[in-house]
Amino acid sequence: MQRYTVISMGEPAGTSPEMIIKTVRSLSTDSSVWLIVTGDGGVFRKTASDLSLSLPFTYYADSLESLREAESKGENMIFFSSSSIDLASFRYGQISAETGKASYEALRAAVEIIQNGYGHSLVTSPVSGEALKAAGYKERSVFDLLSTFASTARLCNMLRGGYLNIFGLTHRISIKEAIGQVKRENIISALVDIDSITMSPYFDRSKPIAVASLNPTRPDGTWTGPDEEEAIVPAVEVVKKLGINVVGPLSAEEIFAKGAEGEYSSILVMTAGVGFAAVSAASPGKASVITWGLPFLRVGPLLDTDLKNAGKGVADSERMEASIAMALLLREASLMA
Repeated sequence: MQRYTVISMGEPAGTSPEMIIKTVRSLSTDSSVWLIVTGDGGVFRKTASDLSLSLPFTYYADSLESLREAESKGENMIFFSSSSIDLASFRYGQISAETGKASYEALRAAVEIIQNGYGHSLVTSPVSGEALKAAGYKERSVFDLLSTFASTARLCNMLRGGYLNIFGLTHRISIKEAIGQVKRENIISALVDIDSITMSPYFDRSKPIAVASLNPTRPDGTWTGPDEEEAIVPAVEVVKKLGINVVGPLSAEEIFAKGAEGEYSSILVMTAGVGFAAVSAASPGKASVITWGLPFLRVGPLLDTDLKNAGKGVADSERMEASIAMALLLREASLMA
């Protein structure tokens, strides 16, 4: 059975449909790339028509049975219809309960396709938390939805840009709340999880996990806050005794400069925003978020729904193409395990 990279539509009122069409068009001549896109067929046809883009799909499916037929015929660019939006009321840039439901169904269909053996990895487009809320779902992000669909709370996001592999101690909480989570036991738990994740052949185990400081340093090299001495340093010492190859805490100017040169297998930062800034600077336009802990690979470009530019023909496929390339690289690494 041929196994595909599966791409979920994300928020249909944003730029994702346009970006996906351009991405599939760009990759359609590459015989090594096999894609299934899940989303709303009407929105994709409208987007293609309005922007004078030809649809690049070689087969259209709406069930696992028709998908099986497409796979048996060797179709390599498949569109899987997962919803049906009323185009009479659809507007670019305007989220609604209907668009929230469509993004939910696109991601759910993508996961189901992988779980049924047709896909090896998932590439996600951004969703709108407000649209999901309007549709009545409790989840507000792709991460939340994947936790629900996979029935697990043990997921971990990693930011990838250049040579940087960055994990955050916390996920999607305010900076004030994140600082409150800088505790010895939380850092130990995070480092144990990261050590387990970095056993994948994708990582270089000969290099240490680096731990970033929370506070900057004074000119004499001492910390400007107590978190390092009271939480981070003790946590690092504990995990070293467990046999984990870890260094730190290191200041931001040191850890990201050396990390960008490939000196660490991964980096743990105390607040996620620091990680987003670092990977975006290290790999402009190509940084990705990778979710570990799923029974399949998940990669997503660092994007928002970009509602203001929807339907204008200005969406760039570079970030989506980079995420697909990353998914294929991770897939190859997992096959080497």
